[in-house]
Amino acid sequence: MSFPEGDAQAHSTADAVARRSYGKLVAFLAARTRDVAAAEDALSEAFASALADWPVKGCPANPEGWLLTIARRKVIDMYRGRRGHEIAAEQLHGWRKGWTLLRPMQSSPISVSR
Repeated sequence: MSFPEGDAQAHSTADAVARRSYGKLVAFLAARTRDVAAAEDALSEAFASALADWPVKGCPANPEGWLLTIARRKVIDMYRGRRGHEIAAEQLHGWRKGWTLLRPMQSSPISVSR
């Protein structure tokens, strides 16, 4: 199979899966995450991955399963990223508090001159 043929087959398979199973896949992901927007984002990224991967490697025997697996991994990555941002924000907030406590007082008895 040449690349243009593989590309056409990948697009037609992705289109057929989207028409047939998009709602079911989003519902399954949303039931697990309790976040419909995250489920839709993850599934759209999975479709983008499919359109990049399938023309090169060929369409999988179970495209819905492939998309679901990739979308689940994308959801996990999203939540890891969000948690990382939350931890970083908490640390920055703590550091800011620390710097506020370490700032010299306005009426300091020690003068600094240059």
